[in-house]
Amino acid sequence: MSAITSKAALWDTMHSARAALEGALARFDEGALVTAEVTGDWTPKDTMAHIADWEQRFLRWYRAGQRGEVVERPETGMTWDDLDRLNREVVERSRARSLDEVRAEFAASYRAILDAVTAMDEDELFTVGRYAWTKKHPLLPYLRSNTDEHYAEHTAELEAWLRAQGSG
Repeated sequence: MSAITSKAALWDTMHSARAALEGALARFDEGALVTAEVTGDWTPKDTMAHIADWEQRFLRWYRAGQRGEVVERPETGMTWDDLDRLNREVVERSRARSLDEVRAEFAASYRAILDAVTAMDEDELFTVGRYAWTKKHPLLPYLRSNTDEHYAEHTAELEAWLRAQGSG
């Protein structure tokens, strides 16, 4: 994780990583978005659903923290040891949905993240323990792991697949 020391730097990093992700996704034709097995059996559509789910998960944690509620992470009744199962469940639920639905959710979720970040002040992002659920950490690493760092992880997978197909 590169050091981010201001909201402006965070904003730039998030936008740049998202633009790279969307650029990689744009290189897939409509059919490949739902059929190309890029990471294991995940398609680009699955990746979009997965990313939107984690953005929304962060927003639930964040809003619960704002209300002073206890946050169970990663999900109620699950531990980090259940992460593979949680991600699999998200992808399996998304497979019955159309590409247009997943695309709309992917875009709306990103707009919601941007709206939340716009409303945050630097103190909220950088103060250690500002929210009880972040314990000895500021909000920033939780936000980044569900935005720019997550985007970069999946962009690399998409780009690697495209290169392997001779598209990169």
